[in-house]
Amino acid sequence: MPDQLAKKVSVADVRVAIPTSPGVEAGAVILREEDPPHRTFQIIIGQPEARAIMAAWTGSAPSRPSTWDLFVSSVGLLGGRVERAVVTGVEDGRHFFANLEIERDGQRLILPGRPSDAIALALRAHGATIYVAEQVLSEVGTPANPDN
Repeated sequence: MPDQLAKKVSVADVRVAIPTSPGVEAGAVILREEDPPHRTFQIIIGQPEARAIMAAWTGSAPSRPSTWDLFVSSVGLLGGRVERAVVTGVEDGRHFFANLEIERDGQRLILPGRPSDAIALALRAHGATIYVAEQVLSEVGTPANPDN
C-alpha cells in the first residue's frame, strides 16, 4: 500500500500540443484527486509521452507495441506486476518526480522515474493505480471545478 499521505488520482485530461514558449509545444497530463476535495494539477511532459498516455487512457491499441507496452510485458515475463505509479515530489512547482512500484513474489520493487513514464506504464498495466503524495497536492493542486 502506498504511503498513507498519498492520494489516489486519475487522469482527467491529456493535451498533446500546448504552447510552452514561442514556436515550442509540449504535452500535458492533468491529474485529479479521486476523493474530495478533488484537487487537480497539470504536469508538462513531452509530446511523445503525452501521446503514449493518451493512447492508454483512451484504450487505443497501436498497430505495434510501444516501448511502454514492451516494459509492462517484460515485467510480466519476469514474474512481476506493475502495481502503481506514485508522483512523489515537485520542485519549483514544475519539476515532478515519481516512482513506479512493481510487485514480484510478495516483494515491492521501487523504480524512480519520470511521472510521464510512470503514468503511461500504470495505465497500460491492468489494475495498476496512480497516486500523488499529499505534499505535492498541497503545493500544486487546485480545487476542481464543481461543475466537472
